[in-house]
Amino acid sequence: MSSSGAPVGPSLPPGEFIDLAERGRVFVRRTEGPPGSPTVVLLHGWTVTADLNWYPAFEPLSQRGSVVAFDHRGHGLGLPTKRFQFSDCADDVLAVADALGIDKFVCVGYSMGGAIAQLVARAAPDRISGLVLGATATSFRGRGWRAIRFALLPVVAAASRLAPVKLRYWGWEQTVFNVIGTNIGRWAQAEILKGDPQALLDAGTELFNFDSAPWIAELPMPIAQVRTLGDEVVPDDLQQGLTEAVGDISTFSYRGGHASVVTDFDSFWGCLSKALDSVGVPAWTPSESSSLSDPSRSEASR
Repeated sequence: MSSSGAPVGPSLPPGEFIDLAERGRVFVRRTEGPPGSPTVVLLHGWTVTADLNWYPAFEPLSQRGSVVAFDHRGHGLGLPTKRFQFSDCADDVLAVADALGIDKFVCVGYSMGGAIAQLVARAAPDRISGLVLGATATSFRGRGWRAIRFALLPVVAAASRLAPVKLRYWGWEQTVFNVIGTNIGRWAQAEILKGDPQALLDAGTELFNFDSAPWIAELPMPIAQVRTLGDEVVPDDLQQGLTEAVGDISTFSYRGGHASVVTDFDSFWGCLSKALDSVGVPAWTPSESSSLSDPSRSEASR
């Protein structure tokens, strides 16, 4: 606990609020990578925040490229929204890039962030130099009991709009403390509780409606996939569906649950680093850095 009583989380990169024209202010974390390296934009999963989803990845990623991360609208410190839509989230990504003066970048999306990353790549294929999709799919509905449960999300989201705002937040707190947050620390609970309960339910509806299978194979940039085998949130068959829908995709797998992006980061990073290699974000070495700063060495290497 801090002196103010707030839960103490991990060490994080610096961040600042930036203004997005006609959208509002959003908090963005940004680290500078090696000179001349690409920019990687990190997109987080459903109900969590960029900090919670990506905190172990900030430091190793910054050794390969510049890193940008922010919360999706309705999540954490993201933009407020009356009705959460993936299309707006995709536009937010491009607006953040514009505000930071970033022309081209690699999108790395995890779970729900993977769906948004696909939409960003579809909306602006000339600006996305590579796509890395982790623990995600072209459709999240599935079959059988899963499909039935997913079909309830739009109903619950619609009913929630009729409830008093205080009741929504109370219900979300109970869900976090008694269901989601039973095995996580207080900082993680606090990150999740920053979200707008109605926006999070609307995000579930967007997941229910999402289907990129008809068009994802048309995306022109290199695409890599990190598969979390044995994942109960985005099961193997749905992740396999992404593999088959793209066709020309580099796939890297390890066995781990949906939270393994942080609980087993070494395994996740082992696959993510290979995925980054495949889309043009290679590991950086001191010799590469020095050759960039020394024109004579660069010429000699040609």
